[in-house]
Amino acid sequence: MTVYRRWPNKAAIVMEAFVSKVDPGTLFVPAKTYKDSIRLQMRTMAKAFRGKEGALIRALLAEAQFDPELAVAFRERWTMPRRRMAIAYFQQGIRDGFLRSDVDPNAMIDVLYAPLYYRLQMGTGPLTDAYIDEIFEHAMKGLQKT
Repeated sequence: MTVYRRWPNKAAIVMEAFVSKVDPGTLFVPAKTYKDSIRLQMRTMAKAFRGKEGALIRALLAEAQFDPELAVAFRERWTMPRRRMAIAYFQQGIRDGFLRSDVDPNAMIDVLYAPLYYRLQMGTGPLTDAYIDEIFEHAMKGLQKT
């Protein structure tokens, strides 16, 4: 009962443990340039996805298809906080003139990160730095201010 005073269900406990282990290592960090910071963050996520954390994310996403509580916990503890963080970062990039003023941060997230999750879930290829760089360069051609 003590556990359920802090967490409402098993899914919340699992997500709390997962987020506390994975999240701190995959945040945006300062780099030489704004663009390099995004690339570095994507590479760091891909590295996490290549390891035990990737296997855990695959399992959580699969189980969330059948467990509504886990689906909500995954969205509330992993997906939405990360989207809010990225939106704020991309909005700052728009304000600072690194990105086009008409860029939709939500669409930018989907363009940059959906390929990582797709490869993670579908196993269509490795999440190498070269693959991340290729996705990143293609996406940034359309997103950055010229």
